[in-house]
Amino acid sequence: MSEEIRPGGATIVTSEAVEEEASNASAKRAKVTFMGNSYDLTALGALASGILVLVTCLTCGQVFYCLPVIPIILGIIGLVLARDSVDAERTRLWSWLGIGGGGITILLTIVAVAGYFFMVMFFVLIGQAQY
Repeated sequence: MSEEIRPGGATIVTSEAVEEEASNASAKRAKVTFMGNSYDLTALGALASGILVLVTCLTCGQVFYCLPVIPIILGIIGLVLARDSVDAERTRLWSWLGIGGGGITILLTIVAVAGYFFMVMFFVLIGQAQY
């Protein structure tokens, strides 16, 4: 490793030292299967939304009933496989957030359907009471 120490305690590290440190760090870290930046994530978002729109059109909108279940399933998979991810802490956090979002959506749907059912029953009972 070539380092040059300057007056005042400043250390200048050469490119060989940086390359050696990077190779040591990559040997310790899990192998990355996909590496990208924000542009790659934007393209991934475009792909996912394009597939969602296509499947929605092909199923006449019926796929929307499955949407709250998808983050729960993917979140469980993420939690189980988090130990093999590049950043396990982030993977667990995002998995729990996905599970929570899907769970809240399912819970709100159940509450809305139950509320509608009770409202209909209320109006039926009121209508019968008038006669």
